[in-house]
Amino acid sequence: MADERRSVLRRALRILETVKDAGGALSLSDISRRSGVPLTTTFRIAAELHEWGALERDDAGAYRIGLRLWEVATGTPRSVGLQRVALPFMLDLFETTHRGVHLAVREKDQVVFVERFLSSETATDRTWVGGRYELHSTAIGLVLLAHAPWDLQEEIVTGPLTMPSWSSPITERELRQTLADIRRTGYATTPIRQEHLSVATPIHGSKGTVVAALSLILPLAESYGPRLAHLQGTARGVSRALGAPQARRKDG
Repeated sequence: MADERRSVLRRALRILETVKDAGGALSLSDISRRSGVPLTTTFRIAAELHEWGALERDDAGAYRIGLRLWEVATGTPRSVGLQRVALPFMLDLFETTHRGVHLAVREKDQVVFVERFLSSETATDRTWVGGRYELHSTAIGLVLLAHAPWDLQEEIVTGPLTMPSWSSPITERELRQTLADIRRTGYATTPIRQEHLSVATPIHGSKGTVVAALSLILPLAESYGPRLAHLQGTARGVSRALGAPQARRKDG
């Protein structure tokens, strides 16, 4: 029994290493061929790794390293590459606006914070790197939800819309309209604890899809209009650095 468990563990680690070394998504047959693990065994182990979060599966059924594995390995969320690219842009935004800056990604039906800078005005902000929230409960999560797969949007919009204690309740109709407005305007806003306002906008990846979102945390009494241009310009800069075609067209 112990030898059997060790064998399964070795195969699981071999599968993870194969996916990691690929640098992108792999089909089950590719994982099996490259790792040397039989296809039926690869199918079973990959399914368990996906359920736990060590692997993520895209719409085509291909696998890549998942967020949960990064969290276990480093204590911080996924997309080390995203963090590395975004960090100088975030620092510039922080130094220009002197306001809190957050970077987040979506994992399934939650928003996960990847990086942040805190200003003196937002020093009481309780968001931490690796922190998770419901997508519909924050501006940065709403941006990610607005660009999430349609079936996930429907699942959340028609499900229980639990909100933080400091936020007003939201109905299905209101959330649908909010998501439509975000897709139309390119940004979202939500109040935080009656003290601050979060303003968020999407970041696009090399395939043109939304891969992350960026937000500024402002005092509630401050007009966000002048800061929005800085925020969206920063998001375009990160998107351009990630190879987003939209950003290249706008800057070209």
